Amino acid sequence: MSLQIKPEEYINSLNEVIGQNLTLDEYSATQFEYMERLVLLRFDEADGVCIIHIHLTRLEEAALPNILGDLLEANFMFSNTQGGSLSWSRETRMAAINFLLPLTDTDQMVFLNRLNNMLAVSDAWVKQIEKINKDAIDAAAKRLTELREGTKFDPTTITQNDVLENSGAIIRA
Repeated sequence: MSLQIKPEEYINSLNEVIGQNLTLDEYSATQFEYMERLVLLRFDEADGVCIIHIHLTRLEEAALPNILGDLLEANFMFSNTQGGSLSWSRETRMAAINFLLPLTDTDQMVFLNRLNNMLAVSDAWVKQIEKINKDAIDAAAKRLTELREGTKFDPTTITQNDVLENSGAIIRA
């Protein structure tokens, strides 16, 4: 598939907007930072697409038991991702969102608008994950306080949203 607009032209338009001097490497890929998060762009001219990978935030250890299911559920038919696919790296605990942007009949302005929409979706997910992380840490701190103070811990009060259930989580101050 031959693209009417070359990847370099999309990158040049992006450079004008963000004030950087991005270039494509030998794999037709480049990266930049957005709101202190990594954004990777890889152009696949053969398939006429741009693969966009946006780092969101790290998942707290205490949040892992519940949040991974939430991320998978959000991927169902792209219902809560606006066409993106959420992912998670076990090694770094980094959550990310990935998009496949068709480039056929896509001019530079449409490309920039779609990229901007994808960044907005990533912003919403960062807020959601940060809240889940905070709630998980708060729940863990509450359990630790109860254990330290010797207050009775009633396991029947654990709800589905309690993130420490069978997690073996390590709590950090």
